[in-house]
Amino acid sequence: MYYYIIEIQNRADGIDNVQPIVARQSLATGLSYFYDRCSKMAGTTLYPTVTLMLIDSDGNVIKNEHLETAYTPEEE
Repeated sequence: MYYYIIEIQNRADGIDNVQPIVARQSLATGLSYFYDRCSKMAGTTLYPTVTLMLIDSDGNVIKNEHLETAYTPEEE
């Protein structure tokens, strides 16, 4: 079975960056990559929020996170 990590970076201007889907061959490596991306995206200042999802090849959602990042809006 394969595991897929989907990442959507939600920009402040309303545009979403959808990253290429990453595949892993085991749940352990899928979870490792998922949590690595969660950690990196939680600390980013580039996007207000990031959505990450880990699914298996049958379409079952294993993990789903919508993260508030370290983004600070620019003063106008």
